[in-house]
Amino acid sequence: MYYLNFPIDLGQEYRRMMISNFKYIVERLNYIKDDFHYHRTDENNAHTTDQIQHGARNSKDTLNDLQSQINRLVLAPRNNSANEIVQARVDLFGNTYQTLKEHINAWEERTKINKEESIEEINQAKDEILKAENRFEPEKQEFLYVTDLSPLTNTVMQSFWFDNRTGLVYMTQAQQDDSYMLTRLKPNGEYVDSSLIVGGGHGTHNGYRYINDALWIYSHVWDNEGLHKIVRFKYTPNVEIAYGTYGMEEVFTGYSDGRYMTPIINEKENKILFRIEYPKGEWNTRNSRNYVEIRDLDDIDKRIDNVLYKFDIPLNIASGDQPMQGAGFDENTLYWSSGVSDVKKDNYLTAFDIKTGKQKYQVKINYGGEGGFYPGDFSEPEGMQVYYDNEGRKALLIGFSVGGSGNRTHKIYGVAQRGVLEQLHSRGIPTPLTDTGGRVKPLPLDPDNLRLLSKITTPGYYYLYTAHVKNIDDFPLDRKQRDAGWFFQVEPSQSNGDVLQRLIRNSYGRNMLTFERFVSRKDDRNGISPWNYVPKTAGYMERIPSHINKLKDLNIVGMTYYMTTKDTKRMTDFPTSLKNVAGWVIHIEQGENNGYMHRVVRNNSNASTQILYRNYKKNGDTTDWYRFVGEEVK
Repeated sequence: MYYLNFPIDLGQEYRRMMISNFKYIVERLNYIKDDFHYHRTDENNAHTTDQIQHGARNSKDTLNDLQSQINRLVLAPRNNSANEIVQARVDLFGNTYQTLKEHINAWEERTKINKEESIEEINQAKDEILKAENRFEPEKQEFLYVTDLSPLTNTVMQSFWFDNRTGLVYMTQAQQDDSYMLTRLKPNGEYVDSSLIVGGGHGTHNGYRYINDALWIYSHVWDNEGLHKIVRFKYTPNVEIAYGTYGMEEVFTGYSDGRYMTPIINEKENKILFRIEYPKGEWNTRNSRNYVEIRDLDDIDKRIDNVLYKFDIPLNIASGDQPMQGAGFDENTLYWSSGVSDVKKDNYLTAFDIKTGKQKYQVKINYGGEGGFYPGDFSEPEGMQVYYDNEGRKALLIGFSVGGSGNRTHKIYGVAQRGVLEQLHSRGIPTPLTDTGGRVKPLPLDPDNLRLLSKITTPGYYYLYTAHVKNIDDFPLDRKQRDAGWFFQVEPSQSNGDVLQRLIRNSYGRNMLTFERFVSRKDDRNGISPWNYVPKTAGYMERIPSHINKLKDLNIVGMTYYMTTKDTKRMTDFPTSLKNVAGWVIHIEQGENNGYMHRVVRNNSNASTQILYRNYKKNGDTTDWYRFVGEEVK
């Protein structure tokens, strides 16, 4: 990369750009030198015959002339067959054979050799392509960004799991009282729903497994007596799942002494890994806090106590400034991540041979930011998964929680065989606010059966046609006033799941009525604020709807209506003495205790100004009308 525009001031950036340019110049000069040397010494087919000039002709003209002369000699009127046979003894490269048979034999032999060489070259190229397709080297490859997860719980992530069947993502986050929040998200990280796993521990790794097309989640929990247990359960949204509830059942582990352990499952290998903790007093003497056991899932189902592989994890990557943050395993290797949120300290991925327990390699994994800059100077490795797609291709996914308290996001990165990350990327398209063509988005619910706008919490810009608006139960205007289409906007939520909903009337000849409110994505029953009218005006008067017969029914604080002389006659609660006298401007203002007040101003330039006031209480009570008559001032 080279630069043409430099900063005005001399400094670090100027020097960096100059050094980059010098490197670029040296690289290009070396390339030209090597290319010219190759051209002069080794390059075949560097020039064609029509590029080589001899006097007024080039080599191609000369060769064509010679070939024509030879053909005329061969086919001259004599013994034509003999001449052609003699000519055929010479091959393409000018080599002469004693007989035509020798030439044919040499040609057939060369053809056979060329065929075998071609097949060998094809197979070699095929092997290279397959090697590139199947490359999986986390110790050498860069982890690439996959997606952001956006749960509605504002704590660091503990683990995650991408379901290759449904595309959904499950993630855990620590909560108070040694529980964890289990959240489901769309592939792009958008929140779907969640449940609290009571007594589930610190929310470390879970195991996920399909049995007869039903997803079972394996987890650590405390039982009713405070003992460690491994259980499995089916996900139930928006509930609190405790030991023994919602079909939760214990899982055989081979231990009955209640030691602390967490499960990880590899469905493809049909195996389960238990990460088991030694008693704290043994950590230093063993130089290990955890050991791992790998067992066959069929043995677990049959309650057979059979450990396939077992080894210790070194203490230096399971405690101190390198606590365990994630684990996963494939057919040969256990992958283990460790580190802390301090961006000045390195995080590590360590790989072990699952059969011998020997360390294969260790590499740094400092992700979550760009160019050394991290949101909130916080980036903690959290969670890991060995992911397989439907073709058996795999990826190693690692997670990072980044950002300051109250403003965290959770990023996923991966190393994968060719095509896997592309698949995850294509599933994880970010949530758009409009349709791909720049129009509003289709409503996520059937508009003909839409009854509650509070059910629409997916961020986006939508449109409600007049026919659809009339069916909605939580609209800010009564049904007879819904005589237009409305733009409906749902803004992205903050970390607690509160979204801003906005309604804007689509009308050219009237003011743009606008209403706003907040709706909770977690609690769409109790987490709904009232609609707020947002005053706007283009200078138009809002007419009183023809079906309104009482001024009391005009109760949207902040709005202004115009009541014609004719309208006054049908208002049953308007002063009788002032009916059919003039037009009036009605201002609806905030009253006490969430009530409202009418300020009604006479609109007549030929009479003195009159202002009427009336208060409406929240319980339905009203005051009398009070009139203030203006005096002319000069």
